[in-house]
Amino acid sequence: MEGKDLPELGIRRTFLQNHAGAIAALDFFVVPTVTFRLLYVLVVITHERRKVVHFNITDEPTAAWTAQQIINAFP
Repeated sequence: MEGKDLPELGIRRTFLQNHAGAIAALDFFVVPTVTFRLLYVLVVITHERRKVVHFNITDEPTAAWTAQQIINAFP
Protein backbone atom coordinates (compact mmCIF):
# COMPACT_ATOMS: atom_id res chain seq x y z
CA MET A 1 0.00 0.00 0.00
CA GLU A 2 1.40 3.34 -0.99
CA GLY A 3 2.03 5.84 1.77
CA LYS A 4 1.61 3.33 4.60
CA ASP A 5 4.52 1.79 6.43
CA LEU A 6 4.30 -1.79 7.65
CA PRO A 7 4.38 -1.11 11.42
CA GLU A 8 1.30 1.15 11.12
CA LEU A 9 -0.59 -1.54 9.19
CA GLY A 10 0.32 -4.09 11.85
CA ILE A 11 -1.01 -1.81 14.58
CA ARG A 12 -4.32 -1.40 12.77
CA ARG A 13 -4.65 -5.13 12.17
CA THR A 14 -3.92 -5.87 15.84
CA PHE A 15 -6.43 -3.24 16.95
CA LEU A 16 -9.16 -4.71 14.73
CA GLN A 17 -8.44 -8.25 15.91
CA ASN A 18 -8.55 -7.20 19.57
CA HIS A 19 -11.69 -5.07 19.31
CA ALA A 20 -13.73 -6.67 16.52
CA GLY A 21 -16.39 -7.82 18.99
CA ALA A 22 -17.08 -4.24 20.06
CA ILE A 23 -17.22 -2.60 16.62
CA ALA A 24 -20.48 -2.15 14.73
CA ALA A 25 -21.49 -0.43 11.53
CA LEU A 26 -24.73 1.46 10.97
CA ASP A 27 -26.20 2.25 7.59
CA PHE A 28 -29.20 4.32 6.56
CA PHE A 29 -30.62 3.88 3.10
CA VAL A 30 -33.76 4.97 1.28
CA VAL A 31 -36.26 2.67 -0.40
CA PRO A 32 -38.76 4.25 -2.81
CA THR A 33 -42.18 2.59 -2.84
CA VAL A 34 -44.54 1.97 -5.73
CA THR A 35 -46.65 4.92 -4.52
CA PHE A 36 -43.58 7.21 -4.63
CA ARG A 37 -43.17 7.37 -0.86
CA LEU A 38 -39.74 7.11 0.69
CA LEU A 39 -39.00 4.63 3.46
CA TYR A 40 -35.82 4.94 5.49
CA VAL A 41 -34.07 1.76 6.59
CA LEU A 42 -31.52 1.58 9.40
CA VAL A 43 -29.33 -1.53 9.56
CA VAL A 44 -26.82 -2.36 12.33
CA ILE A 45 -24.12 -4.92 11.55
CA THR A 46 -21.45 -6.30 13.90
CA HIS A 47 -17.91 -6.21 12.61
CA GLU A 48 -16.83 -9.48 14.21
CA ARG A 49 -19.33 -11.78 12.49
CA ARG A 50 -20.65 -9.44 9.80
CA LYS A 51 -24.11 -10.31 11.06
CA VAL A 52 -27.17 -8.06 11.00
CA VAL A 53 -28.11 -7.51 14.64
CA HIS A 54 -30.91 -4.99 14.14
CA PHE A 55 -32.89 -3.25 11.44
CA ASN A 56 -35.98 -1.09 11.31
CA ILE A 57 -37.93 0.98 8.80
CA THR A 58 -39.68 4.33 9.17
CA ASP A 59 -41.14 6.97 6.91
CA GLU A 60 -40.00 9.85 9.15
CA PRO A 61 -36.62 9.26 10.81
CA THR A 62 -35.81 11.56 13.71
CA ALA A 63 -32.82 11.79 15.99
CA ALA A 64 -34.88 10.32 18.82
CA TRP A 65 -36.00 7.38 16.65
CA THR A 66 -32.43 6.72 15.55
CA ALA A 67 -31.14 6.86 19.14
CA GLN A 68 -33.85 4.41 20.24
CA GLN A 69 -32.88 2.00 17.45
CA ILE A 70 -29.26 2.03 18.64
CA ILE A 71 -30.42 1.33 22.20
CA ASN A 72 -32.59 -1.53 20.90
CA ALA A 73 -29.69 -2.97 18.91
CA PHE A 74 -27.40 -3.21 21.94
CA PRO A 75 -29.54 -4.13 24.98
